[in-house]
Amino acid sequence: MARRRAIQAGSLALVAALALHFAFRLPEAHGARLNDFPAYWATGKMLLDGQPERIYSSEWKWYTNLPVVSVLFVPLALLDYESSWELWWWLSLAALAALFGLLIFAVTRYFPPLDPVQLLVVAAIFFAFGPVMRRCLVLGQTTPLMVLAFALVYLLLKRGRDSLAGALLGLVCLVKIPPLLLLPLLALRRRFRVAAVAAAVVASGVLASFVFFGPELVAQYADRVIWDNFGRAQAAFNNQGLDGAWMRLLGERSLIDWVPVSRPTVVAVAVYGSLAVVAGLLFGFAGRALLPALPPPDGDPRAGSLELELGLGVALMCLFFPVVWIHYYLFLVVPLCLLPSWWQQRRFDASAGVRAAVLALFVLGVALAAGPEAHENAWYGARDGDRVLRLQLAARPLGALLLILAGLWPLREIVRRQADGAPLRD
Repeated sequence: MARRRAIQAGSLALVAALALHFAFRLPEAHGARLNDFPAYWATGKMLLDGQPERIYSSEWKWYTNLPVVSVLFVPLALLDYESSWELWWWLSLAALAALFGLLIFAVTRYFPPLDPVQLLVVAAIFFAFGPVMRRCLVLGQTTPLMVLAFALVYLLLKRGRDSLAGALLGLVCLVKIPPLLLLPLLALRRRFRVAAVAAAVVASGVLASFVFFGPELVAQYADRVIWDNFGRAQAAFNNQGLDGAWMRLLGERSLIDWVPVSRPTVVAVAVYGSLAVVAGLLFGFAGRALLPALPPPDGDPRAGSLELELGLGVALMCLFFPVVWIHYYLFLVVPLCLLPSWWQQRRFDASAGVRAAVLALFVLGVALAAGPEAHENAWYGARDGDRVLRLQLAARPLGALLLILAGLWPLREIVRRQADGAPLRD
């Protein structure tokens, strides 16, 4: 009993230490604000000034959202720039705090009881992504709010509110492009309603952009975001998908060059080969049973697979697109904080060796995907020729790949149970 109380007290102390460490390392509210927030504020200001035709002008090349999304930034422009930045910084920080609270709630609600050790595991994974969170804050990114919305999507799905979950996921996809990959993956798992509603919301956003902003602005958006990147890649340090990693490892382009260029043949072979290997592993472990006859039973935490599906989906999202910024990795926080508790209650039949291998892949995957702090652009520019640094910058996509590998065995076990109706081990 005394030992158990000591473990619990030590776990709670470590949780407090992790939170304090994160708090003391937060950037100042008046610290650097790079390209993202200025573009949001300026876009809202253009709409207020009756100049929507300027939202894709060259001086704001970092605005990469659909025209209709610019309406969301009008409230920011009602304030002067400094006040707006202050408000946005605190709003983003509040979103991160609320995200942590929602994840704790989710574990408490769906994987009870929440003991101090379980809380420590969640906190350790959450605060491991401190470098990504600080990157979001310095940029003034929308990602903290979108990841908070993504956590709400998970909670709504667990409650069977598929339509509402789909609508919220569609909003996330309107603001952030990579989560679009989740829609076909959800459909493959027979979550048709959430995928269909999300797709309808995205389609409605595109239609609203045509109706209220005109085809010319939509065409400018397509040129900037889709056609300029289609079949191309960039080696910039903050592009953390497979494209960016292979461009840095196999090419010579600058680490601060954000101009998309055609992939060299060797890079194209490496990218498509990597994706083919990942696809082969997924289908090799799960085969046709990836397409279940019935939707997964999320009501039973021992039988549901939503947490694993989201984990694999977000990890794939971080690898698939030609442009995957560092802050997109924050989406991993939602499934990763839930997966240990999910795994514990699934009660998989596995040898000690398999369990150790899965745990090792998961821990290493989290560590690499969370990654180190991102430096100033000039820091990378001065180290263009550093081959070791270029290798180190492949850590995040490697982490996403390891997380996929960690999910293969439980995925195969889920498929086996779905195929033969194997009972759960009590």
